[in-house]
Amino acid sequence: MTVLTPRDYVDAASFERERQRLGAAWTPVCRADEVAGAGAQKSVVVAGVPVLVTRGQDGALHALSNVCRHRGMTLVDGEARADAIRCPYHLWAYRLDGALAAAPFMDGADLGGCDLPRYAVAEWGGWVFVSLSPQPSPLADALAPLAGALDPAALAGLKVGYRLAFEHAWNWKVMVKNFGESYHHIGTHAGTLQPLWPGGQTDASASGPGWIDLRHPDHPEAGTLGVYVVFPLFLLAVTPAQGSTVWYHLTPLGPERIQLEIVGLYPPEAAADADAMARDQATLFAIHQEDMAACERVQAGLRSPDAILGPLSPLEAGVARFREWVAAS
Repeated sequence: MTVLTPRDYVDAASFERERQRLGAAWTPVCRADEVAGAGAQKSVVVAGVPVLVTRGQDGALHALSNVCRHRGMTLVDGEARADAIRCPYHLWAYRLDGALAAAPFMDGADLGGCDLPRYAVAEWGGWVFVSLSPQPSPLADALAPLAGALDPAALAGLKVGYRLAFEHAWNWKVMVKNFGESYHHIGTHAGTLQPLWPGGQTDASASGPGWIDLRHPDHPEAGTLGVYVVFPLFLLAVTPAQGSTVWYHLTPLGPERIQLEIVGLYPPEAAADADAMARDQATLFAIHQEDMAACERVQAGLRSPDAILGPLSPLEAGVARFREWVAAS
């Protein structure tokens, strides 16, 4: 049986092997609100591949290559809204479904094969998901573990209250494993999360072959906390008492490099409360600073020739499931 080793957290060949599986999986890339309305265009990255999410005039969602078929320039940087996709280099234009629409001064050229490659795209709970696989399994199957715990209609109604953006020098698996267990509350978050949701009272036994379901005790004021991970990259922390969800939008960039956007999602009236959002953002920033110190030191340790991936506590049952999932790639 293949098992993970510390080298899999620092080695370029290991990351490349994992990247193929990351691309085949369903990856949450943005909220549907970010591509609402005809002509919306948003650039994202999936498993290292530049992808452009668009909304057609008929309301249909598309995921396309974000690379011009002429000279290889990326088409959209960030967000755009127009009735066509236009390359700023030589003004080649594509319809919102990726079909080539115009190529100036190319009379007589063979333009066959110049439509933008298309990828699988789907919506769930207000998120847009993309898979690079030509024939991915249905998104509903991948998210089935969440069906009994979360209401996608309620999630779809949430609005962004705040965003925190980071770039970190550690492996993506370090982030997923840190997120997917609360055992570390007893040390890393001793003054913040431990008093609310004691790490020793958490339960990850409901986790399965492709997901983490991490349950916490009920706090008289804060309520409970549900942590969910659908492998590889859908990370949610849900606090029903607030009606809020925190999405960790994780983008692996290399064996020791990630982008991370922490997105606070709330009912519309709560998201509109600027003072409350500022307080929650400050709280999440402080908690993430604690995680940053831990993850940086974990990554440093994994580079050591003395590093091992040691035995896991029952509190880390979800981490064990994740290790198995990655090792099978």
